[in-house]
Amino acid sequence: MLMNTTISRYSICLLATLTATQCCAAEPAAPRAKIDGPIRDEDKGVLRWTVTSQFQHGPNDVEVLLPEKFDLGRKYRVLYVLPVEPGIGGRYGDGLQEIRKIDAHNRHGLICVAPAFDAVPWFMDHATDAKMRHESYMLRVVVPMIESRYPTLGTADGRLLLGFSKSGWGAFTLLLRNPDVFGYAAAWDSPMMLQEPDWRQFGIDRAAGTVENFRKYQPAALFQSQAKHFRDRTQLALLGHKSFGPGGGSAYRDEHTHTRWAHEEMQSQRISHAYNNEVKVAHAWHTGWVEPAVNGLMKMVAAP
Repeated sequence: MLMNTTISRYSICLLATLTATQCCAAEPAAPRAKIDGPIRDEDKGVLRWTVTSQFQHGPNDVEVLLPEKFDLGRKYRVLYVLPVEPGIGGRYGDGLQEIRKIDAHNRHGLICVAPAFDAVPWFMDHATDAKMRHESYMLRVVVPMIESRYPTLGTADGRLLLGFSKSGWGAFTLLLRNPDVFGYAAAWDSPMMLQEPDWRQFGIDRAAGTVENFRKYQPAALFQSQAKHFRDRTQLALLGHKSFGPGGGSAYRDEHTHTRWAHEEMQSQRISHAYNNEVKVAHAWHTGWVEPAVNGLMKMVAAP
């Protein structure tokens, strides 16, 4: 048995059967992707796949947390828990384990997925490096891989994104740029309003390659160009600040936090969104912001 994820060996066998019969569904999207696994991690309560893709430099893990009462006859929503650093876990904690601690996978009936990256992820496609295309990796490898191996809704409404800091940026840009693929995104303490002069901060230049490419992913620009897709219903949840609070430099405006500034920009574009700037905890996965962020996502999902 998996700790806190009671999956019978019979279910694992069925999953293996699904993998064998359905894996071809993912291959047209990324013909050179090699997918191995899953291996069960008893301590973490997850299934671990290893993926080798043309969009990353080497093999990387994808961890999957299933509800205890996982039912192969049911269609599930998928929550993509986006990392803030290479690999799984690290100095900021482990996002998927925080989901497990608050029992969100069981309470909300979610398949929860944590993809790893071999470079600092900003969820952009590099301008020239074909093996640093993290947006393409999510769209063309991770999502098809999960949906060819697990019973999911298979629609944008069934794909949720969660992140903080650079992965909160990633959650928003993935949704804003791909509203036909993803349905909802929640971000906490993220540098949403970075401007062009900031593009050499936080490793963005290494992820983007050029400032011209960076412009394509700036939430500040996407709020304007994509606003028409996000006015009729609430799909974006913007929470709190800590590291990206008031300060100096071009990353900030007066005494505004990035969260408040992004909120005002979305208001000006008439983008429907949930906003809570009061979640002020330490800048890490384990400090208490994950539960209100997930609750915000599920509230948007449940809205008529």
